[in-house]
Amino acid sequence: MSGTATDAVALALERLRVAEARLARSRPERSGLTSSERNAMRFIVESDRTSTEVTPMSIATRLYLSPSSATSLVDRLVARDLVRVSSHPSDRRKKLVSPTDLDFDPDRIDPLTTSLRALAGALSDADARVVAEFLEHVVDAVNATHP
Repeated sequence: MSGTATDAVALALERLRVAEARLARSRPERSGLTSSERNAMRFIVESDRTSTEVTPMSIATRLYLSPSSATSLVDRLVARDLVRVSSHPSDRRKKLVSPTDLDFDPDRIDPLTTSLRALAGALSDADARVVAEFLEHVVDAVNATHP
């Protein structure tokens, strides 16, 4: 990639970081949910649709939270009647977390996702693979600086 193209990508990533920071500040006001609560709801709903068990510990692992923070997060979602907690059928020590509304649309709490999916849908398969690989590298770089 030429220096000019590389600079354009770096500038676009910096603009994305600034836009994401601005969005992160305004999201709780609009949805009433924190970033962690939104991410947990998306994880819970998507896992429910694939019949994958969700526990407070799996939420903690997925969102990089301490177990106690994940439990508090689940308690807040229960209080808002967004999820329910039930006992695991074969392991009394384990609690399962599921959405209260089986038709819950996670895009409802984060409408930007709908726009981003539309943008992704407009890419050719080849372009989508390149963009996805690049974004995975970006995620890895972010995670490497904030383990």
